[in-house]
Amino acid sequence: MIISCPACSTRYEVDQGGFLPKGRKVRCAKCGDTWHQDPPKDVPKTLDVGDEVDETVAKPSVPPPPASKNDDTEEAQQPGSAGATAVAARRMASFRQSLTRWRLGQAAGFAGLAMFVFGTLYLVYAYKDDLVAAWPATASLYALVNEAVHPQGMEFQNVSYEHQYENGLPVLAITGEVINVGNGRHVVPRVRVGLRDEWERELYAWTFALPEQALDPEETAEFVTRLSSPPLDAHDLEIRFLEDDEVPSEP
Repeated sequence: MIISCPACSTRYEVDQGGFLPKGRKVRCAKCGDTWHQDPPKDVPKTLDVGDEVDETVAKPSVPPPPASKNDDTEEAQQPGSAGATAVAARRMASFRQSLTRWRLGQAAGFAGLAMFVFGTLYLVYAYKDDLVAAWPATASLYALVNEAVHPQGMEFQNVSYEHQYENGLPVLAITGEVINVGNGRHVVPRVRVGLRDEWERELYAWTFALPEQALDPEETAEFVTRLSSPPLDAHDLEIRFLEDDEVPSEP
């Protein structure tokens, strides 16, 4: 016996004996609609069946209907989803490559900056004397970090003083050495000595020249200078080379 759902027209093959003698209530397995199915008209009505029962009928006798548009759309989207995934993967790979290149560029930039800074510091330290000689104002920068500079290429060493008496008069004797700390031969500048009191006020000063007019690198020259009757309240002394603009011009 073939019955058909009045709602969705799905057809089912069922046992006609289950619908005798008065028919029964059935439910569509596809759309869920229920209806009262009468028995076949060509079957004698003397047959008896049990009471009506609510149950889902047998499987459809015909092949299931074609897939709905939603199913088609879903199947059609699967290739597109795979393509979108591939595109996203390529974009992610490209992003990672760009990020790697950016990081390498940053590292190279920092390395170059570090080399430039260290190179500059080395030059500033190694050629500090030449730098101060060319730009005297930079001497104050080295003084801030307690770094001695020798713009004239010369340096004092082993400086000492001694109080002596000559002919009953006090004499201050100062001895020491001058060394060429530069890279080439340098002229030995005049030397200036200043005596100061305990408040670092200068009391007296004088200059003198060494017999040697020039020194080669690392060459030294000894000096001795004396002052008769030095100030009694002299507390310490300052010794340095005269700058070019301090040297008196020849008459």
